[in-house]
Amino acid sequence: MPGCGVRSVFFGCIFSPIRFLCVLAPLFLWTPGLEAQALGPASRPHSDDFQRTVRQAGVIFVGTVTAVHCEFGKDKLPRTYQVSFQVKQGMRGIRTGSPLVIREWAGLWEASRARRYRVGERALLFLYPPSRAGLTSTVGGKKGKLAVVADAIHGTQVSLPLGWLDSVGQPPVANLPASSSKNTALKSALQQPTRVPVAWLIQRIAQAGSATNRGE
Repeated sequence: MPGCGVRSVFFGCIFSPIRFLCVLAPLFLWTPGLEAQALGPASRPHSDDFQRTVRQAGVIFVGTVTAVHCEFGKDKLPRTYQVSFQVKQGMRGIRTGSPLVIREWAGLWEASRARRYRVGERALLFLYPPSRAGLTSTVGGKKGKLAVVADAIHGTQVSLPLGWLDSVGQPPVANLPASSSKNTALKSALQQPTRVPVAWLIQRIAQAGSATNRGE
C-alpha cells in the first residue's frame, strides 16, 4: 500500500500538468483566429483610399525638399517646421517650377520620432488645404507622402501604399524588345505592384480629380 501511495502521487504529479496543457492548447490554437477576426476588417486596405486622398488634398505636387527650418516659440520650444520645396510637377494648388513653403505643427515631428523631410528628398505629396494659422500636413499621414526614386534602368517611379492597389490598378507594360537585359529589368520593375511610373500615376490622379469634380 505504501507503494501505491507513491505511485499515485507520482502519476498525479505527471498528469496534472498534462491536463493543464490540454486545457490551454485549444486557447493557443484559437487565439490567431480570434485575432484575425477582431483585426481583419480594420487591417484590410480600403479600395477607395486613393480617391479619398485625391479628394481631400488641396495641394498635390512632385517636388524636391530644398530647406527645413524649425520655428521656436517664446519658451524656446519648437512650434512649427517650415519646409521649402522646388516643385517639379504641380497638379493642384501650385504651378510647375514654382517654389513652395509649407508649415507643419511641430507635434507631428515629435510624434513620428524622425525627420519628416530632409533636404534633397524627392516626393509626391498630397497636402491638406492650409488652416487659418497657415499650417498643413500630408493627407492620411504617411500615405500622403510618396517617395520618388529614379535610376537608369527603372526610370522615375513612385512607391504606392498597399491600400491604393485596388483602385489605382497596374500600369501597362510597354512592348520592349526582350533581347535587351535593360528592357527586361524595366518590364520586371513595372510589374511590381507597389512601384509605378510617376507619369502614369499623375494621369491617374488627374482622372480621379476629374471624377471628383463631376461628383462621381
